[in-house]
Amino acid sequence: MSNNNRRWLSGFVGVCCALSILVGAGRWAHADEAASQWNVTAPRGSYAIGHTTMVVWDTTRNPDGSTPVTTPGRPLYVQIWYPTSAQPTQHIRYTWNNPIYNQNPGGAVYPGLPDTPPVTFAGSLSSHRIAEGGPLAKGSFPLLVATHGYEVSAGKNLPDTLETLASNGYIVASVEHTGDDDAWYQTYFMEHYLGLQLGPNPSIYADTIYQRVKDVSFVISAILAGQLNRPGLPFAAAINPGQIGVIGYSLGGMTALATVTGISSMGLPADRRVRAAFMGAGTNYGLLLTAGDYANADVPLMFFGNDTGIAYSNFNAFVNAPKKYLVDIAGWNHHIGQYQTSWCQDIHNSLVAINPALFPGVFSDPGAFNPSDIANYVFDSTFYWSYTGPYEDGVYNFCPASVFDGVSDAQLQAVLFGNPQILAAKQQLEADMPLERQLPIAESTELTNEYAVSFFDAMLHHRDAGESGDPDGHDVPNRAHMRMPPDNPLVHVVKNCEHVRAHPFNLSGGDQIEFVPVGGYYRVSVRAGQALLASGSTKLNVAGNGTATLSYPGFSFPVPGTGQPVSTLFVSEDGAITSRTSGDYTGVDDNGSPWYMRGQLLLTNRLTIGVLMKDLDSSAALPGGGVFAWYDAAHHRVIVTYLNVPAAGTSAPNTLQVVIYASGTIDITIGQLADTGPNYAPGILGTIGIASGRTRAADLRRVRPIDFAALLGGPPAMFEFAHGGAIYEQFYQGISAACGMRRQGD
Repeated sequence: MSNNNRRWLSGFVGVCCALSILVGAGRWAHADEAASQWNVTAPRGSYAIGHTTMVVWDTTRNPDGSTPVTTPGRPLYVQIWYPTSAQPTQHIRYTWNNPIYNQNPGGAVYPGLPDTPPVTFAGSLSSHRIAEGGPLAKGSFPLLVATHGYEVSAGKNLPDTLETLASNGYIVASVEHTGDDDAWYQTYFMEHYLGLQLGPNPSIYADTIYQRVKDVSFVISAILAGQLNRPGLPFAAAINPGQIGVIGYSLGGMTALATVTGISSMGLPADRRVRAAFMGAGTNYGLLLTAGDYANADVPLMFFGNDTGIAYSNFNAFVNAPKKYLVDIAGWNHHIGQYQTSWCQDIHNSLVAINPALFPGVFSDPGAFNPSDIANYVFDSTFYWSYTGPYEDGVYNFCPASVFDGVSDAQLQAVLFGNPQILAAKQQLEADMPLERQLPIAESTELTNEYAVSFFDAMLHHRDAGESGDPDGHDVPNRAHMRMPPDNPLVHVVKNCEHVRAHPFNLSGGDQIEFVPVGGYYRVSVRAGQALLASGSTKLNVAGNGTATLSYPGFSFPVPGTGQPVSTLFVSEDGAITSRTSGDYTGVDDNGSPWYMRGQLLLTNRLTIGVLMKDLDSSAALPGGGVFAWYDAAHHRVIVTYLNVPAAGTSAPNTLQVVIYASGTIDITIGQLADTGPNYAPGILGTIGIASGRTRAADLRRVRPIDFAALLGGPPAMFEFAHGGAIYEQFYQGISAACGMRRQGD
């Protein structure tokens, strides 16, 4: 596995979710309109927003978190958003630089920590006007401590949502976890891969989650003790100690969860000062938390986004949480969910700052270049581009074409280590950017804002989510239930107890599904006893959740509803063949619920052939196995075979074959299916079928999975495809309705 894949696959461990569909179409009057037509106002509160940053020291731990203490302590960079009495006049900038690491020559300023060259691009602007350093508003406010994803920074962790919470009367302290942030990653990369000598560099500690939870608890203690007070900012006196919550995303989601469950295997108790926890796409990474830890959580919980992780399988295990919610969002994008409106800004600004002259010398003579140039290069190439390639999902899919303004072709090639394919991808896709309009950045940010404000208002403020912050600090009377945000067709909500009836594989070896295009439809037949064709000798290099590009001279095929025939295919290790790149990040993200996976298939604006769509590991295939492809010119067809490929973390093999004819006919033939789930969320067995990717969000409930086995041996059936259609089946394990020891609320 490459270092870049290590980073993202380790970092994007998140929470998973639910199956049943209980959504409405209240806001999507015209779901096919551009993202700018989204017509809901964010839950902006009545307070102006202030912001400040500081470094606070935990003198009970060394910089790497270890003990006994032989250093001045562990410094933590903290960003705080809060209600202010000042009048904000400007948008402030959030950068990736951290004063603990950047310009720390020889480790003299922060002993034991590295000296990292700062990135020099401008960073991203806040979504709201903010009064930097403005005085704290009068009143009593809840405290929220925010914790970021793996190797991210505090200013890039849900920035729009943390601002919105401050406007609703919260003091929000976002802690940047020393040794597990982007500045650390840049240091690690430059020292180990470029040979650039930096200052003292502490070891990457093995107990990352443990130290993160300690960071959260320390910040709570420090702010209550007045250690973060500043002139005009008497935070300690303004915080109601009975109204403390935590909010995290990705690995920060697990950090937030572990804060309220404790980590029994490491002797770390739950922090009982915390009264509510919001987990955005977090997970039980490494299965660190036990069922006993789950039961130890006795505060309200919200699992949000849930594209990866535990909630789909273990939601019912949190038996002592007085209220818990699982907010399952179809097709959620993990990257966009965390970085929000900073995503495209940072891409643009970092692309502009790249020095094309660095390539390829950056790897042969790093001493010949300005260290800040190298810092920019490392940040941009590793974070946004090199881990997926020229068709990177999240740039074309979610950013407007203006992201490339002022960026030359030479710059783009340099960012992708000189690969000219990025120019062809840009020319092909730029005119249609952003490609995904059903879950745009504005909408995913809106959803996060709504649910975070609604949840904490109900659980900490004890007021209805629809009521704005009270400038006089008066509590609104307690409400028995949280008022949910308005219905949204992308969202399915589970409250307190989940029940899912299992749908195991009902297809067998030799079963073949044939899709024949007829006008705007596919004629679908299922027959048994079909042999696999030769897999060929060309083994695709897709290990590590990679994607291979297939393009054969003279070969293309029509797709109903598509003006131009498809001539280029992208084959993912993880069981999907698409007309563009095939996932949220490098591979197919199958760690969420069936509802989430439905969005991954239907809303991506690309043709997808779901061979299995789960986290597969071709490097663990049986001898002679792997992912193969070849062009059978005599029969005008492309043959792709997944041969004896197990799911990640398992050994039972899967064999499936897809044959695509120049006529447009597509055959999916089953060789063998292993009844195993993915590594992190053992619930999704697989998804098989085809989808146009052009389903409107408002139609998610109408485009339902089918039962291919019901067609076996019978007459063909016609399915509309041209107008956002999909013909697919999902297979998954069930979830028991046993909801624990105590009676839960509605």
